[in-house]
Amino acid sequence: MAALEVRAGSRAAHRWLLVVVGVVLAAGLFALPLVVRSAAQIGTLSQLVAYSVAILGLILLMGYCGQISIGHGAFVGIGAYTTVILVADAGWPYLATVPVAVLVCMVAGLVIGIPALRIQGLYLVTVTLSVAALFPVLVTQFEELTGGANGKVARRPMAVPEWFFLEERSRAAAPTLAFYVIVLIAALAFWLARNLVRSRIGRAMIAIRNAPISAAAAGVPVARIKVWVFSISAGYAGLAGALLAIQLPTATESRFGLDLSIFLLVAAIVGGSRSIWGALTGAVVLVVIRTWIADWAQEADLLAGRPDGGQIVGILAAALLLLAVFVLPTGLIAGLRAIGRRRPTATSASACRTTSTTSTTTAASTASRSPSTSRTTSTSPT
Repeated sequence: MAALEVRAGSRAAHRWLLVVVGVVLAAGLFALPLVVRSAAQIGTLSQLVAYSVAILGLILLMGYCGQISIGHGAFVGIGAYTTVILVADAGWPYLATVPVAVLVCMVAGLVIGIPALRIQGLYLVTVTLSVAALFPVLVTQFEELTGGANGKVARRPMAVPEWFFLEERSRAAAPTLAFYVIVLIAALAFWLARNLVRSRIGRAMIAIRNAPISAAAAGVPVARIKVWVFSISAGYAGLAGALLAIQLPTATESRFGLDLSIFLLVAAIVGGSRSIWGALTGAVVLVVIRTWIADWAQEADLLAGRPDGGQIVGILAAALLLLAVFVLPTGLIAGLRAIGRRRPTATSASACRTTSTTSTTTAASTASRSPSTSRTTSTSPT
């Protein structure tokens, strides 16, 4: 009974700790745009949150199901174009376009996932790479719908309601509202992903990743789960594209090109592909490389005058990927957890010293008693 009471108390304390952490995190996110007060920086924070959703979808596919994709930038672009087209041409409100963008990308994921069902490894990488390379071509071909090389722009941003605490005339009002909307939708996406990986489907995904033949022998529908996970992952990418369109209502082929797919893959690997929270650290890495380091290189006139002067972002991304593969092959999240487990605490060290001293004393006492025991044995009659 006492053990049960301790376990129940520890679970309750853990729940309360999660509630306190959630409240503090929510308060911090609410106050963040008010502290920054710069429309550009608020937009960068919104991009970070939106990219984390795309990386989360890639983590579900790659880290939990064992499939690799270099075409998720195309799904992000499909989601963004869907939102911008519905807002600009049909006059839809932004929030109403979000489920449509997710549904369109899930269908696209099914269309691509079913033919690619019987291939894996490098062949699947080739197929998804072809999707990423084909997406800009399709954008330019359907110029009347997508705007072609000039892109598609929704002239009106998300409307600021009257009850919003910032004035509509303020430059930070619309970016702040977009940030709050993006954070709420992203939090819902992370909650759904957490429940998915802890469900029976999530355990089946891990079984397929570790041993697909054994999972099939155990009755797991490997083909069906692979297709649906690919579709769900594409839906997450489309959701990220819709959120990016809410942040900046512009969709161009250069914004969602092949480089975005590669950067998403790098961010998933560096952040940690076997943890849904690796999507957040991966998004930080992605935004730092694509935005802050690029701006810094441009301001510092780094590599100017050379033909590769504009490739500093790609060079740093490749170097970071190599560093992550050799130093932290499981990603930042798992690597930090492993470092925390290896570091002995003072209590454990003292316990080890006490155990060592006790074992040494016991061995010494046993050794001191062994001669007398042997003499007694030798003098006893047979």
